[in-house]
Formats: sequence, C-alpha cells, structure tokens
Amino acid sequence: MKQSQHVRLIVLIYYILLYVLWACLECIIVPKLELPPVSIEAVKEIGCKILLWSIPAILLILRYDDSLFLHRNELSGDPKKPVTYLPLCMFALLFTAYFLFLNYYENGKIVISPSFHPADIPIALSIGIGEELVFRGLLLNAALKDRNPWIVCFGNAVMFLMIHFPIWLREGVFLHNITNFTFLMIIVLSLIFSWTFVKSRSMIVPVILHAYWDLLCVVMA
Repeated sequence: MKQSQHVRLIVLIYYILLYVLWACLECIIVPKLELPPVSIEAVKEIGCKILLWSIPAILLILRYDDSLFLHRNELSGDPKKPVTYLPLCMFALLFTAYFLFLNYYENGKIVISPSFHPADIPIALSIGIGEELVFRGLLLNAALKDRNPWIVCFGNAVMFLMIHFPIWLREGVFLHNITNFTFLMIIVLSLIFSWTFVKSRSMIVPVILHAYWDLLCVVMA
C-alpha cells in the first residue's frame, strides 16, 4: 500500500510539472512563434508530445511497473480475446455516426473541412499516443490499483479536462467552453477512453480511439 501511495505521489508530481510546462508553452511560447499554424501545431503536438509527454510517461511506467494496475507486458492487450476489440469497434462506430450526422446537419451534405491538411494525420496520431500514455497508461494505471475504478476514472477526467485550459485561454474560448458546457464533452471522452482502457486491458484501444476522434474533428469539423 505504501509503495502504491509513493508511486501515485510521483506521477502526480509529474502531472503538475507537465501542466506548468505545457501551460507556459501554450500561453507564452506559442503566441510568439512566427510560423504557419500547421507548422506550430506539428512542432507542438509531435515534438513536444514526444519530449514532454511520451518519453517521461514511458520511463515512469517502466520504473514503477510493479505498482501499476496493468504491467508493461499487459499494456498491448491480448489479441486472442474479442473483448480487446469490442470497445474499439463500438466507439469507433459511434464516433463516426456522430460526426457524419453533425456534418450533414450543418452542411446539408457530407463535406471535408477546408482547413484540413495532410499534416493533421500524424498530429492526431501523436496526440492520441502522447495523451493516452500520460492519462491512461500512467496516471489512471497508477491510481486504479486498490481503488474504486469509477471514482478514479472521474478524477482522471478532471485532470484531462484541466490540461485543455491553457490552449482555451490562448485561443480566448475558455469562458465560452465553460458557460456553454462544451467542457462536458472532454469529460465524457476521457471517461470513454478510461473505460475502454479498463475493459480491453489495452493501451492500444484508447490510443486509436483518441487519435480517431481528433482526426474526425479536423476532417469534418
């Protein structure tokens, strides 16, 4: 028990440090960059997601493997079990139906967003990998052991929501997303990613779902 509490403290400190660095990047550094928007997103979401998110999360997962809900050799899931794929297929279909309906409702037909750029594909993938490694592979994985999964998943969702605050502040949409309850979508998505992680016992499932959702956002938004 003491070991688990120690690990939770370590990953919480990492989250706080990550939050501070990410907030500085979003609110101070990014506004000063004189680059095309696509280039800024590529540097921020690919380069920084590797250096600040993915690599530290992987190192912490390897270091504290024994204190995690799923050990490192379990994170890829069991391809022989159908339950590994059912949550992925179910939510991928729901995500697709949601965006197709919304796109058709707003445009009268299915259209591709004019702002979509091929670089959005690797960006979406890097976001899915980096954010899921941190929030599901590390934070949720460390907190799940010996605790109520629903309480842990909700707490994880609040932390996931908070990491979006810096970019909302930079873009001037923070109050809009709060007062219009747009933030609830982030909470719901986090709960979905967490539930699929627990149900499938695989990191691959939430990574794919997260990347797929972000890609749909840029393709059909």
